[in-house]
Amino acid sequence: MSPWIIIVILGACAIAYALIMPKKDKSQEHGNQLVQEMESTLEHYMTEMENDNDALIQRVAEMKGEAIAADQRMQLQLEEMQQRLEQLEQSKAVEPNSVSHLSTVHSTNGLQAQGLVESVRVEAAESIAELENQPHDQATSTVGESIKVRYAELFNLYAEGKSIDAITKQTGIQRGEVQLILQLAEREES
Repeated sequence: MSPWIIIVILGACAIAYALIMPKKDKSQEHGNQLVQEMESTLEHYMTEMENDNDALIQRVAEMKGEAIAADQRMQLQLEEMQQRLEQLEQSKAVEPNSVSHLSTVHSTNGLQAQGLVESVRVEAAESIAELENQPHDQATSTVGESIKVRYAELFNLYAEGKSIDAITKQTGIQRGEVQLILQLAEREES
């Protein structure tokens, strides 16, 4: 090969190398710019995280203070309740003495009251004995009838296909109570 061809080939290689090198520099500059943007974004993110952590720590401290204050209020209420209980116990301990004193003063009234209490006890015992003598099925049907009679409007609305919410609005009975009444009626029927 002749020397001038070698020079031309070397020149062409130098030109090609020169064209390739600036592209690498541009890509490196672009890469450096991306790295700087990422670093600034991460720094911004870290700053926000620190601010959020500080706010969270402050809120936890506030909540702890509120919990301590609530605990102190509860302790004071507990102490007041204990004092009231002690006062009630003391007044109850004093009350039987005053009742016995009053009963000796008003002995005739006391005898009448005792007679009335005894008659009520006798009547209650008789009614209990009658209920015990009734068959179980008859007692439950009486209770079931009384539920249906007592809440006739509720059962009429339910029979019409009204929802529980509609029944509560019309009757003024709370939703849970309506559900309980319906469940009790179903148990009575089965």
